Amino acid sequence: MSESFTLRSYIVAEVEVGSNNAYGTGRAELPVLVVNLRLIFRSPRGSGTSLDFREIRCRVSPFDATYIATSLPVYLKVRVKPGEERKDDWVHVEIPLDLTRLALINRLRNGGDVKIRLDLELLADEVVEVAHTQDKLQPSVWGLVERHHMQTKLRVVIPRSKWVEQVLPGMEFGRAHIMELATIPIESCAGVKAAFDALQQAQKLEGQGFYNEAVAKCRIALEAFLEITDKTDGKGGVRKVPTLKAEWQTRLGQRTYEWLNGSLVTVKQATNKSVHLSSLNFDQMEAQMLIIVTTALVAYAVKTQPES
Repeated sequence: MSESFTLRSYIVAEVEVGSNNAYGTGRAELPVLVVNLRLIFRSPRGSGTSLDFREIRCRVSPFDATYIATSLPVYLKVRVKPGEERKDDWVHVEIPLDLTRLALINRLRNGGDVKIRLDLELLADEVVEVAHTQDKLQPSVWGLVERHHMQTKLRVVIPRSKWVEQVLPGMEFGRAHIMELATIPIESCAGVKAAFDALQQAQKLEGQGFYNEAVAKCRIALEAFLEITDKTDGKGGVRKVPTLKAEWQTRLGQRTYEWLNGSLVTVKQATNKSVHLSSLNFDQMEAQMLIIVTTALVAYAVKTQPES
């Protein structure tokens, strides 16, 4: 997609997004989104003045929404004389973000492509040569005629595959910020292999920004330990409730069984919301917290489970 900057109804610059349009850099504490822009500069023929293109900067927003970030200025130092055109100037616009803004972008893309709008501002000086010289040691003297600020809006679409595979890992956003637990051979316990696989998928989904899906995998990880039992409500009614499987009571003892049962059921109730309440969205911190707690509980359960 291409947009243009105009000066007195004349197109003095064109801008478009390149094929390799974006990548991520920086650290998780200070992620930076870099957008590559291709520029064409020109100066009106017969104007008698040249254009010094000095700087380009922008504000960033999701499509048709208020802006969420501001880029660092890019200094150009490009002079175009009357009637001339300069093609294929590439600039790399750096947009500092943070985890909150990244979480917002991930939530708005809703598992699809990232769609943002760049509100671009191009700064250029209109100058005239007042003293000409061929001596390189004594360059020509240029006088300032007028300063111009030109604006345009450029819509950028970053494909989901590029966002997940190139942009987020470059920002270290794909790393799971999760505490390390003592190594427990969960994968070797056939009875809870499904829990191990689900937790691995949950961490991968969290790293890609799919927080609801990651929480849903935590729910699946808990199912290997729970069964549905009947519980009276004190009024003669009976309702179905999840409970830690009865055989664990003899393995753990009554007190530990009650603690683990209460912990597992509480986490399962929290993760149920990702499946049954489609309007509820989990943010990154909530997803990480539930992955941490689920991993700790599964690791504890496996550690106390007899090898048989």
